[in-house]
Amino acid sequence: MLLPKQIGKKGDLRGTASLFLIAGILPLFPFATTFATEWQERAVRFWIVRTGIRSYSVSKVLVSAISGFLTAAVGMLVFVFALRTRLPLFVESTTGDPYEPLLLAGKPVQYLCYYITNYSLSAVLFAVAAMWVSTFIPNKFTAVTAPLVLYFVAHRATTGRGIPQYLRIVVLIEGMYPTGSPHTSLLLNLGIVLILCLMMGYGTVGQIRRRIQND
Repeated sequence: MLLPKQIGKKGDLRGTASLFLIAGILPLFPFATTFATEWQERAVRFWIVRTGIRSYSVSKVLVSAISGFLTAAVGMLVFVFALRTRLPLFVESTTGDPYEPLLLAGKPVQYLCYYITNYSLSAVLFAVAAMWVSTFIPNKFTAVTAPLVLYFVAHRATTGRGIPQYLRIVVLIEGMYPTGSPHTSLLLNLGIVLILCLMMGYGTVGQIRRRIQND
């Protein structure tokens, strides 16, 4: 299989990465929009009486994050294994991403694991963002579309304006920033995702508490 980002031109690489990012997050929203569904059905108080606001809110964030990661990872693995029945695992060793040294070292399986983990972490970020947005506007359509709209607006705003690469939204979200080794690049991506998810998770707990108190 021709692995993602193995296309040649830099613009094509980013286009392929964005395509895989969108395809990876599309199945996540049924999990990330559960708060909006339960709020519209007046079921939130039922659960909060039994679990408490903090436990309820944290569980929603954790379930969104875990289901987002697993859905993206399993979906990409199924895609790879389906194509693997007809195509080789890879045909080039030039990808232009921080995990390329793994291919150059003859470790395509490890490269694939790092690559899938990288985009699954991006899916975690989008799933938690959808959950966070839904606490402000408990509408499933808004929760689904808002993270994508914010991402593409920020992408346009931070591209081609002399902004350092490490501050561009595409680098922060997709985590494709070279740090010298594949391991540190993945750890950097994990750190960024954890920090952003903790911030949104904290905001989610506070916003659900305010909603319950003002309802």
